[in-house]
Amino acid sequence: MADFAVSIRKVLKHEGCAWDENGNLIETGYCNNPDDPGGETIYGITHDEAVENGWVGPISEMPLSFATEIYRVKYWIPLWGEHIDDQGIADEVFDTAVNCGLKTSVIFLQRALNVLNERQKLWPDVAVDGLMGGTTSLTLNTAIVSRPYMRLCILRAIDSLQCCRYIVLAESNPKFETFMPGWLRARCGVEGIIEP
Repeated sequence: MADFAVSIRKVLKHEGCAWDENGNLIETGYCNNPDDPGGETIYGITHDEAVENGWVGPISEMPLSFATEIYRVKYWIPLWGEHIDDQGIADEVFDTAVNCGLKTSVIFLQRALNVLNERQKLWPDVAVDGLMGGTTSLTLNTAIVSRPYMRLCILRAIDSLQCCRYIVLAESNPKFETFMPGWLRARCGVEGIIEP
């Protein structure tokens, strides 16, 4: 089963956080970029998102524990993260949800599962509804072990759809071009995968 503590570390790294060699947080990823429609952020959490979740005060003073709980409740739990058998896939689905939206991330996963099932010979299609639940979770875990290469295929499919989404965003709003290099460098690319 996937571990939230592992997945959140990847997300926070992509959101600009950094730690020293002793594990102490040395960079919060705080920014207030005029091109970012989310405005002021820390740990990747926008000011509005922090307030919606009960934060009072300057966002620059929000502790990491508060941000981590937002990520757990808003993304990890609805993704059924603890029910995903593969840590790398859980990391990818979670990170994609944080950056592209929960529903979008699950749709990417569901689309990938439906085109990789050999016309439903390996597992039945799942509804492409953007809702992670028992059926999508079970289907994912079945798919992961169905073929030695399936994990890699699922990861690459999700990643490819994510890259396409970024390109569409930047084409529709030139302000997003500011973020394209970072998105493509940090958020796209399957790390630590050895092809069978």
